Amino acid sequence: MKVIIYDSECKFCTRFSKWSQSNVKTLEIISVRNKEARKILRDKGIKFIDLQTIYFVNDNEVWVRSKAIFEIFAHFTSPWRIISFFSFLPTPFTDFWYKIFAKYRYKF
Repeated sequence: MKVIIYDSECKFCTRFSKWSQSNVKTLEIISVRNKEARKILRDKGIKFIDLQTIYFVNDNEVWVRSKAIFEIFAHFTSPWRIISFFSFLPTPFTDFWYKIFAKYRYKF
């Protein structure tokens, strides 16, 4: 099971999730506001569900924020897969930029 859990109220997040699903046919997308998404996350040990966070669930692993983005791109083919190579950067650094983007995402 490969699932992107995203904020469906955010147009950018919705477009990104649908675009990802069109490029990787094995991906499912579920709104974070959906009861099924909340159940999946709680079953994986996520107790606080943040609406400004993208989650990527792949079997028993859950990635959040920038690491979720990198893991999603790891399932793409070239040239988009190259974005996943930036996962070597420190999480505090990539999450800092993720949070800035998330704060202003409704403007994009």
